[in-house]
Amino acid sequence: MSRWRRPLLVALAVLLGLTVAGHRVVSDVRSSAATSADRLPSGGPVELRPLTSDCSGGHVVLSFDDGPRQHTGELLDRLRDLGLTAVFFWSGHNIEGRGELVRRAVAEGHLLGNHTQSHADLTTGELPSGERVTPWGDAQIREELRRASELLVAKGAPEPELYRPPYGAVNQQVDYVARELGLRLVMSFGRDASDGLVDSHDTEGISAEEIAANVIGPMRDGSIITMHDGLGQATLNSIAALQPIVDAMNERGLCATTEVRPDATGRMLEPGASGAQVPSSAPKASANG
Repeated sequence: MSRWRRPLLVALAVLLGLTVAGHRVVSDVRSSAATSADRLPSGGPVELRPLTSDCSGGHVVLSFDDGPRQHTGELLDRLRDLGLTAVFFWSGHNIEGRGELVRRAVAEGHLLGNHTQSHADLTTGELPSGERVTPWGDAQIREELRRASELLVAKGAPEPELYRPPYGAVNQQVDYVARELGLRLVMSFGRDASDGLVDSHDTEGISAEEIAANVIGPMRDGSIITMHDGLGQATLNSIAALQPIVDAMNERGLCATTEVRPDATGRMLEPGASGAQVPSSAPKASANG
């Protein structure tokens, strides 16, 4: 090979390498931008006012379903900065590959509960995809709950003692199997407002202000508030709603707790309960779980 061709080929190789690297950087930026399409509504630095309540007004439970997902880290950051602890009901299929979030949540004082392995409707066996597991009975219900609990423990959480059925779908058969596994029911809604189970309706495409209003209106001592950390912009809106919720807690002397009262079933297992959602905080109940 002539003396002039070798330097030329080297230069072309370097140029090609820079072009490919540049393409990768641009692709990463575009990918990041696409992922960041979900944004906290504030649009700028957030001035945080943490919980300073003296607890004279009692305690409420903040609960979050469906995680851990892409915004769970941001949610944990906001809870930490506001001085809040919460109860998370996480699904096993979302825990895979996110063990660090399990360990972080436990280390920061949060409580982790069972939300099944695959987010199946425990009364019918219907999966989020619309497919239905057949046959469906005690063995399949047990497997959904058992696998999620075992995965949480394997990733560093204590053995879960609470469960929340996806979609609020529960009946006597489901609860019997769950109790056999040492799990206690915590519903996301009740038969009426007297049950103190507050649905934020954050999965319905509403704003942070609307989420906060749905929570603050009925919030009182003993309230169990349902929110989500697995649904993109809905989760970011819920994160933004935490500040006005905390402001209201400070005004009312309320503190956050992870101790869930024993009558958190929403009376949905009592005779005559249809399983239809009866919201305590807004005119239409959420169908998400």
